[in-house]
Amino acid sequence: MNPVPSTQVPLLTGQVFTEPVDRERSLIYAPLRNIAFIGNTALVNLVLDACARVDAGLPPGELEDSFISMLDGMDFFTPAPEPADDCGPGGPRYDTVVLFLTNACNLRCRYCYAHAGDHPVKTMDAATARAAIDIAWADARRHGAPTFTLAFHGGGEPTMNLPVLRESVGYFKSISRDSGVEISIAGAFNGCWSDETREYILSAFTEASISLDGPPEIQDFARPCADGSGSFARVDRTLRGLDGAGFPYGIRMTVTSESLDRLPESVAEICARYSPGKIQAEPVFMQGRAAGKDSMAADPGRFIGKFMQAYEAARTRGVELFYSGARPDVLTRRFCLAAGRALVVTADGDVTACFESYGREHPLAGRFLVGSLGPGGLALDGGKLDACFTTTVDSFLHCARCFCKWHCAGDCAIKSLAEGGGEVFRSTERCAINRGITKLLLLDRIRGSGGVIWKGTK
Repeated sequence: MNPVPSTQVPLLTGQVFTEPVDRERSLIYAPLRNIAFIGNTALVNLVLDACARVDAGLPPGELEDSFISMLDGMDFFTPAPEPADDCGPGGPRYDTVVLFLTNACNLRCRYCYAHAGDHPVKTMDAATARAAIDIAWADARRHGAPTFTLAFHGGGEPTMNLPVLRESVGYFKSISRDSGVEISIAGAFNGCWSDETREYILSAFTEASISLDGPPEIQDFARPCADGSGSFARVDRTLRGLDGAGFPYGIRMTVTSESLDRLPESVAEICARYSPGKIQAEPVFMQGRAAGKDSMAADPGRFIGKFMQAYEAARTRGVELFYSGARPDVLTRRFCLAAGRALVVTADGDVTACFESYGREHPLAGRFLVGSLGPGGLALDGGKLDACFTTTVDSFLHCARCFCKWHCAGDCAIKSLAEGGGEVFRSTERCAINRGITKLLLLDRIRGSGGVIWKGTK
């Protein structure tokens, strides 16, 4: 059973964290107050003692201590409300529908978590797509959602089912027209498109994510076409077309041990060649074709170091590089909103509570497939859905005293379960990456604020 989150304002000592920087110093961080600074052992003890005094109903300490007085003036010693649940009580309230149109793919990526192209081809039919859109749209209208997103994702390349993609977009535009709701149409794609497909995306979508792992030799090795040829030239043509049209897109990079050392160089080259709004770099997930291939696993320590070099390379070129588990600007109880705000439907017509549980072939499908769409409408397994919906950072004992707890919010549930054998949520190698990158991003902010103390504006 998942613990029930406290409805009371937590004690201050539960909101102030310390994390070693080196043998002599620690990061002292109050995420709910957006305050971070570095201190030696004496300062750490002084601050923690002040927190304990506040919890006991006493003043934080002798206010003639100038640093304690400064912190008190910044409300550091005033307990703050924990982040509200982004999904709220009562079960899912949809503002997004995500369609996994097919498991077919024109690539054979060496690390594909979904074994795309290896299973018998499945494609979503237009009736299922329309039914999913109708259900999510009606729910969004019912609870007054100000925005709505139609998105395409899944264990294959969505444009391999282009007729249903087109029909879905056209149908959604027809029912949402004149609604007053701000709509967006997005997708995660491999970018190996014909010119005709690219032009359609440009005309119909509002944004997209395109996968590109680096320059030609990296991309062609890691993400070959189904016929064994390289994919870089095709993706390059797509990205140049998007840039030429001024279309907003991001780039998704998967980092393996083979490509890790060149990550800063790869990011710099991508920034030089193209104009993405953001670049996302993620260590390979050891599932699917990557399972059992130790040589494909990105080492946490090495990933942290190379990511930060790449982060600086991107920043000097005016581009944001990010990793999904390090989000110091986010305060939340949930890593993602798949179980609470998105109706996610697979090519089989099943409803999944995870963007990476791509279909019945997934090893954890039994946990994350929570219902189905059929002739009778939407049928959900209330027990399964509730188990996914109620899983927040409060559910994870290993997160209780982690300074990232309200940023990564327990991290990706399916990755945590995969490392726990599918039965228990556990701390993973990603946790080390989450903590390491988040700490370095906070230290960077302290340096940028004069080197003493960083106070965010939120």
